Amino acid sequence: MSKKVSMDDMAPLIRETLAESGEVSFVSAGVSMLPTIRDRKDTVTLVSPQGKLKKGDVPFYQRDNGQYILHRVIYVNGDTYVMRGDNQWEIEYNIRHDQIIGVLYSFDRNGKTHKVTDAGYKIYVKFLPIIRYSRKYYYLLKSKVYSFIKFLTGDRFPKEKEKKN
Repeated sequence: MSKKVSMDDMAPLIRETLAESGEVSFVSAGVSMLPTIRDRKDTVTLVSPQGKLKKGDVPFYQRDNGQYILHRVIYVNGDTYVMRGDNQWEIEYNIRHDQIIGVLYSFDRNGKTHKVTDAGYKIYVKFLPIIRYSRKYYYLLKSKVYSFIKFLTGDRFPKEKEKKN
């Protein structure tokens, strides 16, 4: 039987385990890293950060407001990082290195481990900007088509009048 534990309760254990063994795994929660990491389905393995992060790394960090996040580095800006989830458009600026708890090493999906050093993963990260914009226009087009169909079918046929008493 599994037990849900809040990230506030887990974070000290994650930090301690990383300090002792250099690696920790847990089931991820949230949709910001879709399609790379699925909400409550994939297990992520973090390692202790080794020096400065680089573009494409996926750190687990704590925001100044206390929230714990797993997002991708999209730009290194001197001593800070610019982050964004793979499934998000909002960019987060000025993440400091002291906020970084761990860095994604691998994730397990359906019994198979995918390491960030795998060739397929590296290709995905290289093409992520193209994939991101393709998805943006796909969803925009899908929305327009849906609205057009709704217009054709919904407004074309008058709704039934309420039945008379």
